[in-house]
Amino acid sequence: KFKIILNMKITEKIELTNEDCFVMLDNLPEKSIDLLLVDPPYGMSFKSNYRKEKHLKIQNDNSLEWLSDWLFQVSRVLKKDSHCYIFCSNHFVDVFITEIKKFLPYKNMLIWEKNNTGMGDLEGDFAPQYELIIFCSNGKKKLNGKRDSNIIKAKKTNNELHPTQKPVNLLEYLIEKSTNVDDLVMDCFSGSGSTAVACYNTNRRFIGREKKKKHYEVSVSRIKKHTSQQNLFLF
Repeated sequence: KFKIILNMKITEKIELTNEDCFVMLDNLPEKSIDLLLVDPPYGMSFKSNYRKEKHLKIQNDNSLEWLSDWLFQVSRVLKKDSHCYIFCSNHFVDVFITEIKKFLPYKNMLIWEKNNTGMGDLEGDFAPQYELIIFCSNGKKKLNGKRDSNIIKAKKTNNELHPTQKPVNLLEYLIEKSTNVDDLVMDCFSGSGSTAVACYNTNRRFIGREKKKKHYEVSVSRIKKHTSQQNLFLF
């Protein structure tokens, strides 16, 4: 049975709260998280102009001044033997890696190959068809299953719920490679709740924060709908 805790700091299976992630990190005990799986702001003021109904502008995406303090807190709460996956754009990947190496053991760069290309400069640049995922490994944590390629193919979403919505099957794959049943997965920038859904599907515990109320409300609605056929307790 899964319990979703909304705006509370008690976790049985899924905890999702509408607040700044630093509030959560400040209150988490040291070495309590099995996996960090996060799609943070990329520092590039992203806002899609492709759709007629534009999404809300991503909060805190105009700079990376928060990155160092955030990584310090993340390194404090991750367990000694744990993994983390940090989605990243090519625009500031050098900044991300430089800062990450100060706090976490950088291991590899994964390439998420999408099924079709993005927009961008239609005439003066090559069409983007990938996204980067920075992989870090604390201690001697091993990956589950066979040794897979660092190029992962997964269809992109239509971003119906969030401007940078990630495919659930991609998140499930990463979760299953790096955790076991009932391990605790953290997403500090929960967005539309894709990581929470992936944790539900793989029987992992989830703790997440989403600062923007609109996206938080979308997440709650999505999780309720996804779990409507299960034994679900809402508080």
